[in-house]
Amino acid sequence: MARRELNISRALEKIKELPTLPDVVFKVNEIVNDKNTSSNDLENVISRDQAIAAKVLKLVNSAFYGLPGKVDTLSRAIPLLGFSTVRNLVMSISIIDLSATGGFDMKQFWRHSFATSTAARAIAVADRLPDAEIQSLAGLLHDIGKILLLQYFSAEYREVLEVMSNEGLNFLQAEKSLFEVNHCIVGRIIADRWSFPENLRAVIAHHHNPESAGDMADFVAVTATANILAQQTDEGFYVKCGYEKCAEACESFHFLTMAAYTMVVNDLQKHMVFFESFIDRMEVFRRPSPILVEDAGKKKGDKGIWKLPVK
Repeated sequence: MARRELNISRALEKIKELPTLPDVVFKVNEIVNDKNTSSNDLENVISRDQAIAAKVLKLVNSAFYGLPGKVDTLSRAIPLLGFSTVRNLVMSISIIDLSATGGFDMKQFWRHSFATSTAARAIAVADRLPDAEIQSLAGLLHDIGKILLLQYFSAEYREVLEVMSNEGLNFLQAEKSLFEVNHCIVGRIIADRWSFPENLRAVIAHHHNPESAGDMADFVAVTATANILAQQTDEGFYVKCGYEKCAEACESFHFLTMAAYTMVVNDLQKHMVFFESFIDRMEVFRRPSPILVEDAGKKKGDKGIWKLPVK
């Protein structure tokens, strides 16, 4: 099958149009990475963006964190949650706000992303790996390249879904059969533009092939494993297939111990309830979608929303 005209040059042109993240995201990252800063420094930066500060407090008071009593100030929330968790919340809120992609089911996209985030953190904690919180953030952002491609190349990506349906390919295989670029390549360019740390850039670029990530291979493999476990099936997430089948699917990543598998199962069951509350609080998902199509087999103009396979 001949590759279409979507190439790196066209993708780069659109990346230039992509909004930058709010200044608060970069400043929060600087503070979290600086051992000499305090919770007061973090509070001062976040409080300058009232919209993000308000959303952080709303999420802090959700059942997900189970904090005692009402947390109504950043000065109380930050010590309770820790710097890394607050940084993850600020980045998540800011990036989700940029992901309005009419005509595609972005709730489904973020559901998979949040599940991957939950699974990556569970694996890291169960296997006593360092940086469980940054693993969680990596899981959340691993597919970020899809956001730009779905937003700016919607016609081409409907064709990707059609190829998947007609030829039984997964998302990455369908992309490669049609275009010179894929969501991993584009995601890495976005991560470069937004000055993400190198470990996050590696995950975004190599989550389908962690062995090619060089010194970052082990770090990337955690998200690669979580990505498999968080794939959605008719029954729920792939973890419902049982440990042996999941371990076989993840055998090249060697992070799926029985302890990690058990923790992923428990955490997904508990934390995906929070996801529904989290996503319902995001204004972007309450906006009407201008282009609606039910599935890859329907013609443009029919009612419905394109479902996004997560493989």
